[in-house]
Amino acid sequence: MTSTPTPVSHLPLEGVRVLDLTHVIAGPLATHQLCMMGAEVIKVERRGEGDGMRALRTQPDQNGVPPAFRALNAGKKSVELDLKVAKDRDHLLTLAKSCQVFVENFRPGVAKRLGVSATDIRRVRPDVIYCSISGWGQTGELSPLPAYDHVIQAATGMMAMQGSEGPPVKVGFPVVDTATGMSATTAILAALLRRAKGDTSDIEIDVSMVDSAMLLMATAYAQTIAADAAPPRVGNRGFVGSPGASTFETADGHVSIAANTMGQFRILCSIVGRPDLALPPYLPGDLSDNDFLFNLASPELGSELSAEIRKLEAAEFEKALIAGGVPAARVRDLHEFLTELYNKTPGLNVPEEPTALMPGFRSEGALKNENFQAPLLGEHSKEVPKPA
Repeated sequence: MTSTPTPVSHLPLEGVRVLDLTHVIAGPLATHQLCMMGAEVIKVERRGEGDGMRALRTQPDQNGVPPAFRALNAGKKSVELDLKVAKDRDHLLTLAKSCQVFVENFRPGVAKRLGVSATDIRRVRPDVIYCSISGWGQTGELSPLPAYDHVIQAATGMMAMQGSEGPPVKVGFPVVDTATGMSATTAILAALLRRAKGDTSDIEIDVSMVDSAMLLMATAYAQTIAADAAPPRVGNRGFVGSPGASTFETADGHVSIAANTMGQFRILCSIVGRPDLALPPYLPGDLSDNDFLFNLASPELGSELSAEIRKLEAAEFEKALIAGGVPAARVRDLHEFLTELYNKTPGLNVPEEPTALMPGFRSEGALKNENFQAPLLGEHSKEVPKPA
């Protein structure tokens, strides 16, 4: 009897080498994703300084690998080069010969001045996939402008949408940087697929923070164009406009609830002891359980419901809602989430050190599952081939 051979699982980007000339968040996140899928990522950093996220001078006790840096650079190789020096630039071009993907996030025009533009890299690697990441894109009168996450949030209308009143509020983490890195990863994967299908044309990818911000706000963008006016600020309310979709204050915290359908709202009202709030005159009497309560929130109904919820304890209220099939969560800080909820997800236990690769999705056999150390500055510089 012959035994069935065990299938061999290969990471999707095994054998792909990426030359990474990015720093801070957006670019490193893009190459981080590629690294998780099996690509060999070689991070090129400035001599003596490295990626600014290493915080070499402001956090010397971290030895150049503080948690934020480790989160996006674990598993990569690091080499030190000064691209303003001809010898180092020649070293980079020699290394580029073996790389299928080249990623940079210099300000538009800088790569050309340094001699590492798409044209320069194609001279040594004609089939290279060249990806440029910037704030405002590679062309147009705005392309030279500098950009950081909260600046793009301000410029694109994202900041003006947060909150319900008072001054504008930025999202509490670098959401645009993150989205930009994810956009770059998607574009690079699409380019690799083109190559696998036999496409031999020049591939240059232009990923901007502005375009990524607009993708995040696609529905709001469409609404703004249709109405010729900015959408209203909704604060912590749900976007449907249901009276049961908001973040409510309890006796000891806050609970965010998404009772968007009539059925869910009836359950919510029963839990708080006011089933009458789901009846006329508060709501129409002819609604089925599956009807969404679009824009049926009213000040009177909101006041009555909020008064009852303020009497309840957040944790018990959350449990009752979930048991009743109503989407809800107690408002937690990030540490509470990691310790109370994330560790309960199979296969996603929080590591003791932020060196585990965090993919953003789950796919058996498609992701590295080891814990990797982030490289010290220049740790792999000896691997850079010498020019002939």
